[in-house]
Amino acid sequence: MHRPFLLALLLAAPLCHADPLSQADKQALLEKLDTLRDEAKSKAMSRVGGAVAAFRTAMASDDAAMELYLKCVEKVDFEDQKKSSQDFREWKRRQADRLDNPGFKVTLRHQLRWLVMTLEAAEKPEKIADLAPRASEALSSIYDNPDQFGGDADSLRQPVTSTVFARAYSLGGLKLEKWPPSPLENAAVFEQVIMPPLRAKQNFDAMREQWARRIRYEGIARQSFGGGGGGRRGERGGEKGKPHEDANPDYEKFVVETLPELQWQMEMDLYKSGDQKRSALKMLEHIEAHVTHPKARDWGQQFRGLIEPPKGTTDPAPETADK
Repeated sequence: MHRPFLLALLLAAPLCHADPLSQADKQALLEKLDTLRDEAKSKAMSRVGGAVAAFRTAMASDDAAMELYLKCVEKVDFEDQKKSSQDFREWKRRQADRLDNPGFKVTLRHQLRWLVMTLEAAEKPEKIADLAPRASEALSSIYDNPDQFGGDADSLRQPVTSTVFARAYSLGGLKLEKWPPSPLENAAVFEQVIMPPLRAKQNFDAMREQWARRIRYEGIARQSFGGGGGGRRGERGGEKGKPHEDANPDYEKFVVETLPELQWQMEMDLYKSGDQKRSALKMLEHIEAHVTHPKARDWGQQFRGLIEPPKGTTDPAPETADK
């Protein structure tokens, strides 16, 4: 008996008897379950593929980004909510100043760019390292010209999975484990995406270069975006920064308190990654240069723990890897 016919008979059979499932019944049900799974996967892939195509087109220009944004807003906040076209026109009238702001349009393009990469990261989480160069370029395009946003960069703090673009294409259920959902999560982008491949290759010069970029970005974030990238590890970033005359209090505090701590954590990271001699010397110099810093005592203890492990333990040699 063919399985589709068997399944039809099984589903049509009356349920008044407590008959057990035969092996053939079980196989037919499992095959139907597999079919449903494959259909759901196919529909999801089709939806994501259509979204990526639309997003890439909208990224091409400010006007294209705004056009897609308005379409998505109309769908999600008006059509889906059973509101009239008149309501939508009234909303646009009230939002005219923001919608006409060139900086807002630029923000939308950066949002779309990060959303496309987020979709790729969700589809192939095992290949997030392949996205590192593009993630690095995305950050450069944001932080190297902070004035481009016209004071409207706050939208970039929003997880791209909750933007109107994602909601219009039903993309809110993406599973992201090691991919920051916002490009302004500066520390997480470096920690989760950019640095791991460099650590794996023990490419110490490239690591230092990336830490320098990260620390510069965190300073820019505090000066221009009203906040920093946060995070666990930091970077030296070359010369010691100095508060600018017009710097805000948050930035001045960053330079005096946070920057030295990030510089220390950067050297700790490089030491543990294998660049021991250079990092050890830099850590000692760092303690001497910041002897009055509130964390100077902790740094000294951490340094001693690195070069003089507790009794009964040994300092393992760093693993070698092809550079």
